[in-house]
Amino acid sequence: MNKIKVCHFTCAHEANDIRIFQKECVSLAKEGYEVYLVAPNTKSKVVNGINIVGVSVKSMNPIYRLMVSAKKIYQAALRIDADIYHFHDIELFKYGVKLKQKGYKVIFDSHENWIGYAEEISWLPTAVKKISAGIIKRNYRKYLKDFDAVITVSPHIVDNLNKYREKIYLICNYPIYNEQLMPKINKEEFKKRNKIACYAGTVYKTSSQEIIIKSIQKISNLSYYIIGSISKKYKKKILELDNSKKVYFLDFMPHKELLSYYQKCIIGVSIFNYAANLGGKKGSLGVNKMYEYMASGLPIICTDFELWKKIIDEFHCGIYVNPYDSNAIERSFRYFVDNIDQAYEMGQNGQKAILEEFNWNSQAVKLCDIYKKILN
Repeated sequence: MNKIKVCHFTCAHEANDIRIFQKECVSLAKEGYEVYLVAPNTKSKVVNGINIVGVSVKSMNPIYRLMVSAKKIYQAALRIDADIYHFHDIELFKYGVKLKQKGYKVIFDSHENWIGYAEEISWLPTAVKKISAGIIKRNYRKYLKDFDAVITVSPHIVDNLNKYREKIYLICNYPIYNEQLMPKINKEEFKKRNKIACYAGTVYKTSSQEIIIKSIQKISNLSYYIIGSISKKYKKKILELDNSKKVYFLDFMPHKELLSYYQKCIIGVSIFNYAANLGGKKGSLGVNKMYEYMASGLPIICTDFELWKKIIDEFHCGIYVNPYDSNAIERSFRYFVDNIDQAYEMGQNGQKAILEEFNWNSQAVKLCDIYKKILN
């Protein structure tokens, strides 16, 4: 009996993307599907039973992706002649529509609130932002209902997409963890760590770095590590605010290396402003770093989003703050620096929360159920 052939395709993510490859593709392969992943600038190979198809593109610039890369990725995906296609980027939306019109089963996986994202692109003129958001809205109204399934990562995006289609599936970006994979953290070792707080991921202006830097200047024994991609202009601006020389920049590093680096820290930082792409004051469940900090045994300092407050209040795994209140941000850092026993206990509570609720296993079951419904 031939296996059901599934093709994931992306023009904006790497082939080893955590959500696309490590979570969704691997879960589907374990379920018995023949899985393909078409992605830019990677070698074609088989990894963990997944057939990776590399497509060479000259640039990862968003405009180039939209105008050139998306079509090349689509053409490579079409040649696979899959039973189900699953795409991950707004640049590929029209090609998802084309596949549907050709009679294929198609899933749209919306990692972002794309309308909010378009409205907040800093490098676009205001008029172009409005036009871009309007095009997305028009496409949603016209085509979103035609896909066999639409899934997303957070309740606030579900609410947004429900305006254009009744049934939206929520597949959260919970981490891949079980008790064997969870690092065991000795309390005495944790207490001996240097007082390091870390932010990991791409550094956007929405990540409140400027107010964080200002807030920690008077905390004498605290260092702050920013791990990930940042523009030269924004990096220069941050350094100009760092009068006490507390900030250190580390380049993007492989995921395994990043998880090891967390074991040098005592605080994980996830303070974003109330951006539309993050659900405004409601917040998002699609921020990977939150779960990684928790799984790594780090107490969290995060935004007082409604969704995040619920997690912190239920599991006692961190402190939430108003992202515009520098005094509250300073107090939260001071609390963990001065109360290392409580920092350790909150980190342990975060690990417990990951094992009990916020892990990928529950989401893998939901994903496979969606595929079964589409095929039936």
